[in-house]
Amino acid sequence: MVNHGRSGGCVTCKQRRVKCDEAKPECRACQRLKLRCGGYNRPKHAKLKFKDQNHKLCTNINKDVDYHRRDIVKVATSLGPSSEFDIQDREAVRALTSRRLSEPDTAVQFYLGHYASMGRDMGSTSGFFEMLIPVYSSEREGSALSLAVSVLASEVLSMWRQDTSSFRSPRKSYSRAIRRLQASVQDPIERVKPATVLAVLALQTYENASAVYGLRRASNTHHNGAASLLSFLGSDDMGGTVHAYLRRFMLHTEVSTAIREKKPLKSIAYSWIRSKDMMVVPENPSSALDVIGASVAELQASYTKLVTQKDFSTSLNHVLKEWIAAAKRVDAELLAWAENVPDYWRPVRLISGRDIDSSIPTYQSVCEVYPSCQIASIWNLWRFQRLLLAKITLGSFNAFSDVSYFGFAYGNVFGDATDFVNCQERLQELVDSVCYSIPFYLGNRTSRSSFTDFTDPMILLPSHKSLEDGTRLDRDRLDVGISIDDHRRHVIAQGPWRAMHPLSRLLALLSEDHGEMIASLLGPGQREWICNQFLRVATLLHLPSESGNDTERSESVRGPADTQAEYLAREIRKGAILMTGP
Repeated sequence: MVNHGRSGGCVTCKQRRVKCDEAKPECRACQRLKLRCGGYNRPKHAKLKFKDQNHKLCTNINKDVDYHRRDIVKVATSLGPSSEFDIQDREAVRALTSRRLSEPDTAVQFYLGHYASMGRDMGSTSGFFEMLIPVYSSEREGSALSLAVSVLASEVLSMWRQDTSSFRSPRKSYSRAIRRLQASVQDPIERVKPATVLAVLALQTYENASAVYGLRRASNTHHNGAASLLSFLGSDDMGGTVHAYLRRFMLHTEVSTAIREKKPLKSIAYSWIRSKDMMVVPENPSSALDVIGASVAELQASYTKLVTQKDFSTSLNHVLKEWIAAAKRVDAELLAWAENVPDYWRPVRLISGRDIDSSIPTYQSVCEVYPSCQIASIWNLWRFQRLLLAKITLGSFNAFSDVSYFGFAYGNVFGDATDFVNCQERLQELVDSVCYSIPFYLGNRTSRSSFTDFTDPMILLPSHKSLEDGTRLDRDRLDVGISIDDHRRHVIAQGPWRAMHPLSRLLALLSEDHGEMIASLLGPGQREWICNQFLRVATLLHLPSESGNDTERSESVRGPADTQAEYLAREIRKGAILMTGP
């Protein structure tokens, strides 16, 4: 039932169900949002008309899928006649991507449109979502992939309907998808199809989300299964294109997981890096960053092992010199990576109150915007790799410096105080940059996500598209491939998930080994700002406050915001261990 309340507000504010200041002749709320103010002379017996607008969630999906398919065909055809992608393979791509989505399941259409299509392109792909739509569209109803995607999509849709309980108690559809997948794995024909690997990865994605909402550690069963199945895929599958992209995605996940767990990269991941199969598809900045990330993971694992075991069999001076030299070398590779990314990838800095509305929470009144959530997250992954290197450099002294050794080590390794100070400044700048990206993901949203967010004019999201000064944005491809409306919708859908990773990672850096050292370098109030933004993300995503509890956070957790945030971040990272990103 519609409730317009008892106020004498204007017709427009009543329809939007917001408070009206009742200014005459037009209210200030409508003027600020440039809406047509309906006035105050509403007929006493005005008729209310209800209109089903659910189709708006899906009407643009076929258009987005078409863009996406053209990207894939473009990648395939750009390989040229000298590549292994021959004429038959090109025809396979066209056949695979020619069928339009006719799936009647609203959940699947919503999920593929808002999570697997909008805001993604082949220039920044890590491999999974970008391959999902064309392969899914070639599958028959009831296949392992169609069932796996349906399970995942249904749970995501439930979250937007403000119900996350089923993530913690799987439905019968999940068991059905598992049984169908088991049959596909046993079938020698189905086993070698990319669709089977994608089905396993879709179920791993479901498991990751389920673990996050259950505040438990994610199982890696599906992930390991996908790794095993990759070896069965033949080179004749779309000329090895899908195979190569799936390996790229698995490598991306392995690197992210190794860094989170502070463990060395698995040998199978190194085999993927060296594999000629990866050369079938063009390298992009994301895949190049993963190769550097392997070195970061190795250095961090070595550092963590020595600190944990306190193995000081080698001289302190030798250990410090090795670590700091390695950290400098890898950091130089990361700086070179940043120099070589496409110009349109670079963030545009906006100032609160001048370029964006002051209702959007910012740190130091700064917000940096990006062409998409995907590109913003790749930048944050880059920042965290550099942060880990800075932490290793600074932590080297905290780990081994007693009074008798510190002065000797400092003088012999750094030479003077300049390098040490520069490292501290670099750490602060990197943390600041992560904070500047958060308003791009979240805007001014503060309430639990719901379908009304997609059409709510009160939700403001900073974007390069909103600036009036076009000369500042005159960059190659900055506005190509996504409309203003689609940009907004993909940020609303993906933004909170994308923000969860860097914020939880920052909290981990501040609470794990040598965390207090890092916290001492931050600006005044910065730690509290990070904690508050993470709790805001938890609210947007309907994340539970404690294991098995789906009540509002304010009712179930008491205590300072930093205590709440650090506890929740620690628990959530158990479920996010196999997710991509920081």
